[in-house]
Parts: sequence; C-alpha cells; structure tokens
Amino acid sequence: MLSLVLSPMKLASLVVMLMGTFVSISSEGLVGVWLGLELNLYGFLVVMNPDGHHNPEPCVKYFVVQSTGSILMLSGFLFLTEECVESGLIMSSLGVLLKSGVFPLHSWVPSTIKNSSWLASGLMLTWQKISPLVFLSMIMPSKVLWSVIVLMAGIGAVGGLNQNSVRVMSAYSSFVHTSWMLLGLMWSTVVFVGYFAVYSLSVGLFFYGCSLSDKASMVGQFSSAASGMGLLMLMGMPPFLGFLAKVLIFLISSGPLISVCIMSSVISLKFYMDFFYSMMMKSLVDKNKMEMKLMWAFVVIVNFMGVVLVLGLLS
Repeated sequence: MLSLVLSPMKLASLVVMLMGTFVSISSEGLVGVWLGLELNLYGFLVVMNPDGHHNPEPCVKYFVVQSTGSILMLSGFLFLTEECVESGLIMSSLGVLLKSGVFPLHSWVPSTIKNSSWLASGLMLTWQKISPLVFLSMIMPSKVLWSVIVLMAGIGAVGGLNQNSVRVMSAYSSFVHTSWMLLGLMWSTVVFVGYFAVYSLSVGLFFYGCSLSDKASMVGQFSSAASGMGLLMLMGMPPFLGFLAKVLIFLISSGPLISVCIMSSVISLKFYMDFFYSMMMKSLVDKNKMEMKLMWAFVVIVNFMGVVLVLGLLS
C-alpha cells in the first residue's frame, strides 16, 4: 500500500478508481453510471498489478469479465433508449451481475481472488462492490432480487465449507455478506452503508494480518492479532460490530429472506471456526505482545463506539 502512495502514477490510478465509484453512484443518468464504472475499472487494473511483478492471470481475467459486463450494460442501455424496456433491463441486469460477481455470474470471483495480491483481493471484496450493488438494487425487480439473495446466501455458505485457501474462503464468505448487503439495500441505504463499513473493516483487518506473513492457507499460526480480530468481526458473533450490523438489518427487514440469511450465516460459522481454531488457538502467546495489546484496544474501542451508535439509532 505504501508503494501506491509513493508513486505518482499509482497514486493517480488509486484516485481514478475512487473517483469512478463516486461518479457512478452519484450519477443521475445511465451513461454517467457506465462512465464511473469504466473509470473505476482502469484505475483498479493498475492497483491489481502496480509493479508488473504479480501473476498477470487475475488481471486479464478481471479485465475480460468487467469488459464483457460493460458491453452487456451498454447494449441494455441502447435497448432502453429504443423503448425495448424488458430486453434492456435484462441485458443491463446481466451486465451488472457479471461485474459484481453475483449469482448466476459469480464463478469468476473465487479463482480471481485466489491468485490476486492481498490488496487487490481486499478491494475486490469490498470497494469494487459498491457501484454494482447499488445499481443492481435500482434496476432489478424485487422478486428477482429475492431469488438472487437466497441463492447467494446458499452458495456462499455451502461453497466455503472445506476450503483450505484463505482467499477462496473469503470469496465465499463475501457471497454470504453480499446477500445481507442486498437485503439491507432493499430497505435502507443508511443500514447498507453501515453494514458495508463494518464488513470492509473486518476484511481489511483480516487480510492485513494474513499479508504480514503471506498466509495463503489454513496451515500454521497467525502472525498478527489483526487476523484474529478481523475474523471475529466477520463471524458476526456478539459483541462485535458484525453482529450489530446484522441485528440492524434483522430489525428493518421482514419475510422469509432474513431467515435464509441467518441460516447461511450459521452454516458459514463452520468454516470460520475451523480457520479460527486451526490458526488462532495455536498463537495465544503472540511474539509481538505490543501489537496484540494495541489491536485488542483498537477493536474494543471500535466495537464499543459501534454499540453506542446502534443504541443511539434505536432510541
């Protein structure tokens, strides 16, 4: 991450990536949405392989997938302008589904995440989802979106079982969290933003800890307390913020969808706990005691502030 800040070209690419997302979600026209997604894509491609030393396969795969999604979106927009509303919505929805990695066009996500750098993987699971998910909730019919939520929850929960790769496990975990985020988007944008912020913080802590020793599989010990803290937040167990974020969605939503999301989270606890016990419990005596103390202090403060904020919103 430091190399991105020190290099003007890399910093410019990062700014373009961030600016593209803001352009996309703030645009009132379809062309503005597409332009923002394209700016985000070309900025992110540099972030994926900033020095040209990483494996080029995920960069090429990501570019092909995103370009295909853009073509489908543009074709759908053209149909909409020609008053072929049904065909236009179908093609636009397929393009956004492909770009966001949502069922039924989700199969590219685990393999791309597995071969990418830690930074690129973390951004693909968090920041890169903002624009497509927001646009998807706006153009997709409610009944179709319900089916997508149910299937994403099931695929994420079952697919993550018996996974040995940290990145692949995180990809399937993101499917479960995506179902929660889409459910939140159906009812409240504010709740979606809160859930997304908590999820992004959890993934950031988890990947940061794993990246310190390039921990790519569930073998060995944690090298950082950040991994453990991020994993606990991803689990959604009380009293961590991940649990409170899910409680907010539970309180504002209704119907059987929330039951499906809860069941998928319960099933996903299995691979979370496998990972936690296979790595964290062997590292109770951390060599870097100062880092452990600072990380515990940080997580306690963040979760305490989150509890206070949630209680304030509920009152």
